[in-house]
Amino acid sequence: MVPDLTLRDTPALEVLSRRREALGHIDPEALVAAQDFLRVAKRMLGAFGEAFSAHGLSPSRYAALIALDVQRPSMAPSEIADRVGVTRATVTGLIDGLMRDGLVTYAAEGTDRRRKSIALTRKGEALIDVVVPDIFKRMAELTAPLSPDERRLAVRILGKVEDGLASARLAETKEETRS
Repeated sequence: MVPDLTLRDTPALEVLSRRREALGHIDPEALVAAQDFLRVAKRMLGAFGEAFSAHGLSPSRYAALIALDVQRPSMAPSEIADRVGVTRATVTGLIDGLMRDGLVTYAAEGTDRRRKSIALTRKGEALIDVVVPDIFKRMAELTAPLSPDERRLAVRILGKVEDGLASARLAETKEETRS
């Protein structure tokens, strides 16, 4: 894999200093922190992308299989969409691909045989049994250099960053509504 321009390599502080009039309200340390978060997130996604790919999965396919594993015996497609964080239209393609690979199947939902839900097949269960140890090992390795206190602090910090993302989305939605 050819390395691309990393976020740390972008001259954000120089750009900020050249545009002080328009961007003077932005804290340079906040900018550097955000770039570091993005850089690490990008590397994490790359590392997990390789792990998923080695098992013939994407992050979305993995998330759908794990959701089905936890929510046995089955889930409605709309529930899978909500869990995975994709649209209803996207989940249809996701489920179709998982079905083509023999990892999931339709299951009757309750007594109403017209309503279909999605269930893991034995092949899907077997894949999860192989994938989960690999993915969980990678997850544990990511935070292995941190002490338990540092892990708890990281979780709190990332929670605050996530709250900031939610606030930014809300502000964007309000702005779009006004337009």
